[in-house]
Amino acid sequence: METEVLGILLGTVLPLYPILFAIYRKTGRYDEIVREFRRLRHEHEQMKGAYHGS
Repeated sequence: METEVLGILLGTVLPLYPILFAIYRKTGRYDEIVREFRRLRHEHEQMKGAYHGS
């Protein structure tokens, strides 16, 4: 009985791991893009302030 439950549990959970890993990687890339965008926006604001004298 225990081995059957374990087999069913592993049979349902193991196929989900590649999907979860792909989601994790995409989330990490998204966070990296957001950080880069914020850095560029901050740099742009500094340049704009220096150019316009504000």
